[in-house]
Amino acid sequence: MLKLIKIAVGSVVSIFLADMLGLSYGTSAGIITLLTIQDTSRETIIISVKRVCAFLLAAVLAGLVFRAAGYHVISYGIFLFLFIACCIPLRLGDAVSINAVLATHYLLEMDMSPSFIWNEVQLLFIGAGIGTLFNLYMPGKEREIRAMQYRLEEDMREVLLRMAEYIGKEERPDYTGDCFEKLQADIEAGKKQAYAYMNNTFFQESKYFMDYMNMRQQQMVVLKDIYKRMLSIRTHLPQTNQAAGLLHETAVTFGESNNARDLLAELEEVLLRMKDSRLPVTREEFEDRAVLYAVLTDLAYFLQLKKDFVDSLTGEQIKRYWE
Repeated sequence: MLKLIKIAVGSVVSIFLADMLGLSYGTSAGIITLLTIQDTSRETIIISVKRVCAFLLAAVLAGLVFRAAGYHVISYGIFLFLFIACCIPLRLGDAVSINAVLATHYLLEMDMSPSFIWNEVQLLFIGAGIGTLFNLYMPGKEREIRAMQYRLEEDMREVLLRMAEYIGKEERPDYTGDCFEKLQADIEAGKKQAYAYMNNTFFQESKYFMDYMNMRQQQMVVLKDIYKRMLSIRTHLPQTNQAAGLLHETAVTFGESNNARDLLAELEEVLLRMKDSRLPVTREEFEDRAVLYAVLTDLAYFLQLKKDFVDSLTGEQIKRYWE
């Protein structure tokens, strides 16, 4: 709704300003504003810069074509072909439509004098300028992202607690992977919010939420691997209680600012004790112990992902988002 209001009001303001300045084809300024306003502030600025660059290219090509071949429809077709052919490799495709419309003004007026080109320059800058100005205001989304972070952490905490509960059971008929569906949906929603937040702010620390969501997505993949491994464990081993304890402790200490260092150190001790324990006696015990060891190795990677994320943060990010 906010974007629609910006488009409607911005277009009217642009046309009004163009008419006040006595510009020809003042309604084009409103159309430029309409096409300039994007979903995020950063996208709006980028597309405005592209249109200015494309305008300079279009003015040069139109001047060459119209003055060489005359002001005819065929000449416009030649101009359009050359203009699009130049814009594509320069990645200015988003700016083609606006400048193609402005070029029709040269054709209709049969005029490419400096004064008329200046008319088009003003239309472009009014339309793009008003669109950019209106789209600089974006309501803060940090509270929504924080709420999504809380939901994500609750989702993961629930997954880890279920793992701690079921890893010691020999029968798990009611242990399914349904919990991952909600987690996946929340991560995707969180990534969309983080992307919008990053593109509506202009300071380096705005990448924090995007990096956070990517880290959680990687952790979810690891949790799925742990879940699949657990399903193949058939016996209760002496080391199972230690693994369950680690999974439970990971769940209860799970949080945004936990650097996972203590958990990694504790897990390393458990792995060392497993290596020093007596060898398996039966084939089934041997296979289950190997799977359990793989589960703990995956859990170590899960925790390492969090530690790496924390270690990658700048002082500015920690101050802004944790303090």
